[in-house]
Amino acid sequence: MLQRSLHCFARVGAIVATCVCAATEPTWQAQIGPTTRGPHPIPAPVVLDFDLSWNGAIDAGQVHLEFAPHTAKKSGAYVIHSIGTSQGLAASLFPFRFDFWSELHLDSLTPWYFRAVETDAKETVTTTTRYHADRVESDESAQKFRTGKTTHKSVEFKFNAVHDIFSAMLFVRSQPLKTGEHITLVVLPFDTPYLLHVQSNGSEIHGGHNAINLSVSMQKIDRTTLELLPYKKLKRSATLWLSDDADRIPIEIRAAVFIGDVRATLTASRKLK
Repeated sequence: MLQRSLHCFARVGAIVATCVCAATEPTWQAQIGPTTRGPHPIPAPVVLDFDLSWNGAIDAGQVHLEFAPHTAKKSGAYVIHSIGTSQGLAASLFPFRFDFWSELHLDSLTPWYFRAVETDAKETVTTTTRYHADRVESDESAQKFRTGKTTHKSVEFKFNAVHDIFSAMLFVRSQPLKTGEHITLVVLPFDTPYLLHVQSNGSEIHGGHNAINLSVSMQKIDRTTLELLPYKKLKRSATLWLSDDADRIPIEIRAAVFIGDVRATLTASRKLK
């Protein structure tokens, strides 16, 4: 009798544990996909330059982006390096510069390392993010200019198949991107995770180029509860145009954010030999 009672208790315990695990798994996880890189090849080494603007009229800054720079040779890794700065009126209101470095797995286009150095008028913030199979670890240090003091913060996000901003870009770019195609990814560029939604709206002419029109939207993910929350800084879906050719480089992105209509427009591209 005791053995049967223990057996029943164990079975009930297993059922309860299964229900708890099922309850903690987010329902939005079923939206994620595709889970493997698409057939489009990775970009050949190339340098891209972008101008940042408000409403396409007021110069706000510049971004320099390098795919697979020759100065960064790492076995089994694909490196992306980007630097940028505000300028003009934007710099007087919000002086800012950044230096981003990303290392990706070539086979899956998923990241293992991301480093960001961001400087504004008050501080320099350095964020180092490491991506593991079941979690992401993010360490942040902020040095205040006025006091010289440095603060540290470390956070962990327990989830798998998480992208940084550049791996997400390349992963989306690798897909067929047929009209109506949907792509949903979990992205954690710094210390906050997001659910990224991308929809291909097909081909069109944009700025005199054959382009693929993509709609991009985001939702915040609570690191602890995994609850989806609105991303209030993005007022509506952003639009990204990729060149509709073998290169598939970003031509322009337009986003209605809390400070207005911000655009990044390609001004120059140069392939590295």
